[in-house]
Amino acid sequence: MESNQYMPINASDLFAIPLFYWIDLAPDGRTILYSSTASGMPHLYVLPTKPGSRSKQITEGNDPVMIGSLSPAGDRVVYPQDRDGNELHNLFLVSKNGGKPEQLTRNARRTSNVKWHPKGEEVARDYVTKDSGCLEICSLKTGESFVLKEQKTPFFISEYSHDGKWIAVTEYGGGEDPRNRQVTVVNRKDPTDTISYKFKDCSRESSPSWSNDDKKLAFPSDANGKNQIAIQDFQGSEHFLLSLSDKEEADDLQGPCWGPTDDRVYYAVNKDGRISLNEHHLSGKRTTLPFPEGTIRAYGVSRDGEVIIALNSSLSSPHCVYLKKAGIHTVVPLTPREYKVNTARLAKPRSVWYKSSDSLKIHGWYLPADGAPPHPAVVYVHGGPMSEILDRWDPFLQALSQAGFGVLAPNFRGSTGYGAEFRNMSFSDPGGGDLEDTASGAEWLTKQKGVDKSRIAIWGASYGGYMTLMALVKKPRVFAAGVASVPITDWVEMYELADAVMRRFELEIFGGSPKEKGELYRDRSPITHVSKIKAPVLISCGRHDSRCPIQPVERFVKKLEKMNHPHEFRVEEKEGHDFARVDAMVREVTLGVKYLKKTFKKGLQ
Repeated sequence: MESNQYMPINASDLFAIPLFYWIDLAPDGRTILYSSTASGMPHLYVLPTKPGSRSKQITEGNDPVMIGSLSPAGDRVVYPQDRDGNELHNLFLVSKNGGKPEQLTRNARRTSNVKWHPKGEEVARDYVTKDSGCLEICSLKTGESFVLKEQKTPFFISEYSHDGKWIAVTEYGGGEDPRNRQVTVVNRKDPTDTISYKFKDCSRESSPSWSNDDKKLAFPSDANGKNQIAIQDFQGSEHFLLSLSDKEEADDLQGPCWGPTDDRVYYAVNKDGRISLNEHHLSGKRTTLPFPEGTIRAYGVSRDGEVIIALNSSLSSPHCVYLKKAGIHTVVPLTPREYKVNTARLAKPRSVWYKSSDSLKIHGWYLPADGAPPHPAVVYVHGGPMSEILDRWDPFLQALSQAGFGVLAPNFRGSTGYGAEFRNMSFSDPGGGDLEDTASGAEWLTKQKGVDKSRIAIWGASYGGYMTLMALVKKPRVFAAGVASVPITDWVEMYELADAVMRRFELEIFGGSPKEKGELYRDRSPITHVSKIKAPVLISCGRHDSRCPIQPVERFVKKLEKMNHPHEFRVEEKEGHDFARVDAMVREVTLGVKYLKKTFKKGLQ
């Protein structure tokens, strides 16, 4: 029995540890809503903020629920839900005690967020169609829904003002540069009455939050070269930015939150791949709150400021929701931290830096392989590209390490968290400098003790899947094998199949449409260079993927078949872009590992 504790942890046991996707805190601070895979699929749970309380699952069924929002009174929950991962959502309403949900909408649309009116009388969602972005209002009194605002450029709802008269959103556009994003406020009664905040062309202002008196807005802005929190006078021109140290940057995926007397804001701060939660007084004093080291991926602050919750994890510590009470300098876990696996056996990641081909410094995380050397290794490429591998729980990376692979997860140029200039390097150059950074990561791996330099693979999903295929066709001698999940194979065909938000994404990273940038679109599409591929590849897709549609991937695979190139192709019939079901995630990593082991043939048991 004693020897079993030293056996590698299998993927099924790693993914049995619940993943958390979303948390929300009721304004009174008494109830938490979160989405978790505890049932084998993401569903919503409610949990009192009293330590020792047990959670209650309030949604169920064969389709996942990734996010939800608690009503102002904390008694109801509204949430979007799609079918088989197609990301075409309807809205549903359910009691916090569970029960049969009420369907609020009749048109299934790609929805990113839904928010409550402060009086609880209506909810609003953003959605996109093939050609436009829309803001839809659903009345809970009459059951009627209508589009308040529709425009060509997409926008994402943040929140109502406290008096219910305005709705703050993040809007694509606002300047000549296609990379622009701006904060826009829409009059609830007259949607033609809007106020926008953009500090300069090519800057990105996003995720606004209202002060309690509705006289100010707080939001991240990179106008000074990195994300800082801007404090903006509503209906005025005055604003100022909260200061951060050189290596720090506000996280723009999580909007700030105001304290009860509007004298402070709370916001997430990114530094070298870790995210902490900070309390910043407008007078200048800033305090990092005492949550464990790693990454805060979501948080909430009660209306009176007495309760703060945060979803925290690290690469070697699974997700946990923590509670901090005002005036107390410690935090308390609210969700279980006991697992069937021995977490002491998890790989301990190393924060590393290496130089790319042009001497640009690239940050990443390295997880050593479990087992005796020499062992193979994987360069794991994140999606986005405007994303980042954080010191955050990822059973996928741990599963690769446990299976005997050293894992380098680089934050190549284009990643978030390292300033606007670094992030913008991928614009007009997808599959260019970022590919060089990835290839340089493989070279870095060859110099690590115990790594077999002849057995280095590349693996990624979404934009990471695209980078995997680009590496195999444009750097054919660097990697010995590849695993590409939900990849992009043809940017032009993807644009033709895309809705408004995905078209905007391509306009951003290419600096124009296929008509304007056709040569670049074709050169940076793996299908253009498929004849140059040397290494075997496993490609997997979700049948209902609306972001990276399956049709261009199937054309790429047919070309591989015609070439008699060694490959495997698999499709998850009940999944879309993000594999949500735990069994699908386990299959993805298990079959990928099996494919690499078969390809490398030796050195792994």
